Amino acid sequence: SELHHGGTIRHRNHSIHELYDKNAQAGGNTASTNNILYNYGGRVLTGTTKVYLLFYGTWTSTQINIIRTFVSTVGTTNWFNIEKTYYYQAASGSSIVNTAGPLTLGGAWTLDYIYGTQLTGTNIPDAFSNYISQGQLPDDPNGIYLWLSSADVSESNSWGESFLQNYCGYHSTFPIESTQYIYGFIGNPKTTYGCNPYFQTVSPNSELGVDAMVSVIAHEIVEAMSDSLGNAWYDSTGDENGDKW
Repeated sequence: SELHHGGTIRHRNHSIHELYDKNAQAGGNTASTNNILYNYGGRVLTGTTKVYLLFYGTWTSTQINIIRTFVSTVGTTNWFNIEKTYYYQAASGSSIVNTAGPLTLGGAWTLDYIYGTQLTGTNIPDAFSNYISQGQLPDDPNGIYLWLSSADVSESNSWGESFLQNYCGYHSTFPIESTQYIYGFIGNPKTTYGCNPYFQTVSPNSELGVDAMVSVIAHEIVEAMSDSLGNAWYDSTGDENGDKW
């Protein structure tokens, strides 16, 4: 099929955005209070970072535009300036290179139901790898590829957990030959409270599920930039920066 242009648990290099606790204070963050520390030499995205959006399933133009607009503009916000304080450093005493960006939208594509409404195992990284290798997606090892599924799609990953049961989204990597590429998954939770950070019944764009996705997209982007391979910025419990904000 052709493309159409248009709280964390760590499993090695996988990092997932856990569901919010219904019994906790609405919007409360259950991340640890331990400081995030840097491991020298851990991969951090510095310089221009492009985000590539793949909309899987059934999407309206309004829904797509909400997410496109957010990704296109979040890199210019005061909120994103926090991300710019993170950095790469090869070793103690080496020069520091901050995650200065800019963060930009690299493009957006829609994709029909090549896997139906049930994504399993390595469906997502396999598809990204194939589309990049075939030239249907840009080849950018310094970019972030986000797979965004519509509300009728379920997803379970290759390490035995699933969307809406264990997480709202995650970021990880996949290889093409010897190069690691960064990708993330975020699904539309519809009205599921666990992926709605403030347990709202209304939302800014009157698209409750998509507006909830925007929160998770922001979370995964900043974590993918500061802890691309799971070996850079995180605390002693494995929480990354997105889990603290």
